[in-house]
Amino acid sequence: GSFRAKSDFAALPLPEPFPDLCSERVKQANTMSSAVGQRCPPIQGLRVMKGAPVDIPSKDGSKVTVVECWASWCGPCRAAFPHLSALQKKYKDKLQVVGVTAEPNMDRFVQQQGANMEYTVACGEQVQEELMMPYGVNGIPHAFVVDGAGIIRYSGHPMSPDFEKTIQACISALAPAKQREALPLITATEEELKTKPVKELKQILVDRGIKSSDLLEKPEFVRRIMETCRSTVYYKQ
Repeated sequence: GSFRAKSDFAALPLPEPFPDLCSERVKQANTMSSAVGQRCPPIQGLRVMKGAPVDIPSKDGSKVTVVECWASWCGPCRAAFPHLSALQKKYKDKLQVVGVTAEPNMDRFVQQQGANMEYTVACGEQVQEELMMPYGVNGIPHAFVVDGAGIIRYSGHPMSPDFEKTIQACISALAPAKQREALPLITATEEELKTKPVKELKQILVDRGIKSSDLLEKPEFVRRIMETCRSTVYYKQ
C-alpha cells in the first residue's frame, strides 16, 4: 500500500531554502575575508562632516587607516562610536579613523554625538561602491583596516578583538618617520661670503630650498644668503 521503501525517501528533494542557508553564510564570510590582502582603492569625493579631510589610503604611508561604515538607524553602529574615538585618541597621529555613512544630511546627527565621534566623519556612497559591494559586505557596522602600504589587512566588525590587534600590528609595521636634518645658520660675514665661489653660494640656497634661479651675479647670491640664512633654521631638502 502506502508504505515506501527507505530508498524512496533518499530521492525526495529537501525544502529549497534549507541546503543553501549554511553555504550562503560560508560564502559571505569567505567573500568578506577575501578583501584582506587586496589593495584599497583610492576613496575620493567624500563630504567631510566632522574632523579633517584625509587621504584614503594614506598617500605618504605614515598612517594606518580605518574606514568604518555606519548608519544613524543602526544601534550596533552607534555603540561602536566611543570605541573608535578611544582608538583614535590612543594611537594619535599613527592612525586615521574615518567613519562613513551613505546617508545624506547627517550633519546634525553627527554634531549631536559630540565626544562619542572624535574622528573624521564623512558621507558618500563611494565606500559602499568601492569596498563593501565588491567584497559582498552587506552588514553594518563594518570596518576595514588599511596598512601604510595601502593593503587591506582587516575586514569585519569594529568591536571584534581582532580589529584592534590588526591596527596594532599595522602601526608596528609602519616605516619610522624620517628625522629632518637641521642645517646650520650661516654665521659668515658678508665679506667672507664674497670670497666663496658662486657654486658654493648657490649650494647653500639649494640645500635650504631657497629660490636661486633668478640670481646671476655673486653679490646677488650673497645678499639673499644674508637675508634668509642667518636667523632662520632650514631643514635639508
